[in-house]
Amino acid sequence: MSRFSTELRQELQATVRRALERDGLLNVPAVAWEVKSRFPAERATLGELEAEVMAMGMVMNAAMLFHRPEVMPACQLRCGADGTTLH
Repeated sequence: MSRFSTELRQELQATVRRALERDGLLNVPAVAWEVKSRFPAERATLGELEAEVMAMGMVMNAAMLFHRPEVMPACQLRCGADGTTLH
């Protein structure tokens, strides 16, 4: 049984794919943080989301980066149309 809701799992997969298409690599903590910010009511920890993002990246044979968004310079952040911060 999955720890994540179907909606969260689908969003994780879609966000991983978008990051790979956009950047050519997967920033695991940034993607997990982005999804967590959209699903604050989910009881998944950031570490659990990072593990799931990394597992998805491994299945997709993605190059991965581990750069935490909270330490990223403000110039590297951009705001999405819905108000979320994207990396």
